[in-house]
Amino acid sequence: MAGNIEEICNVMAHWLDEIERQESRKRGSGSSSARVQDKKFRIQQNYLKNQEIYDGFMSHLLNLVDRVNSLPLEYREIFGKINGHTKDSKLDNHLTYFSSSCREQKTAFKSILQPFKTTHFKHVRVIYFMVAKHMDKVEVEIYEELLEKKRHDGKVIPEHEDPHHSHKPHSDKDKFHEIYYYEMDKLTHELALQIIDWLSFREEVQHIPIITEGEPRFKES
Repeated sequence: MAGNIEEICNVMAHWLDEIERQESRKRGSGSSSARVQDKKFRIQQNYLKNQEIYDGFMSHLLNLVDRVNSLPLEYREIFGKINGHTKDSKLDNHLTYFSSSCREQKTAFKSILQPFKTTHFKHVRVIYFMVAKHMDKVEVEIYEELLEKKRHDGKVIPEHEDPHHSHKPHSDKDKFHEIYYYEMDKLTHELALQIIDWLSFREEVQHIPIITEGEPRFKES
C-alpha cells in the first residue's frame, strides 16, 4: 500500500510540477510582453514628436542614394551602388538601413614554400537608423567588416549575411560594429553627406560624427 501511495505521489508531483512550469512560463511571457509593449509605446511617442525630422532625414538620405546610383559607372566603380531599404520590425521603430560593399584583395607572406598568398575579401559597410525608446533620440547601428571570400572550413560566406542579427556588437582591427543613441536634431544635411561619403568608400568610418558625438549603447536598461 505504501508503495502505491508513493507511486501516486510521484504522478501527482509530475503533473503538479508541469502545471507550475506552465504558469511560470505564462508569467514570464506576460512580463516580457509588457516590456515590449512599453518599449513600443515609448518609441511611438518619440516618433510622433520627431516624425518630421526623422522622416525628412530618411527621405533626404534615400534621395542622395538615388543621385549617387544615377552617376556614370566610372564614378562608382569601386562600390557599384548603395542600397537603401526600410524594414518592418516587431517594435515598429521605423527601421531604415543603407549598405554598400566593394571587393578587395590582400597579399601576405605565408611560408617559404608558398611565400605569398592573395586573399580575396568583401568589404561591407552598413548603417541602420531606428527611432529610439528614449525621447528625442535616434538609435544608430554602424557596421563595417572585411569578410574573407571563404571561411577556414571552405564554405563561401553568403552575400546576404546580415550583421544586424549577429551577436552583441564589438569591434576589432578588421571589424567595426557599434550602436549609438544620437540626438534627433543632429540629423542634418551635413550628416547625410558624411554618411554618403562613407558608403561611397571616400572616407573612413571615423568621418561619421555619430561615433564621437553619440552615446554608446552597450546594454539595454
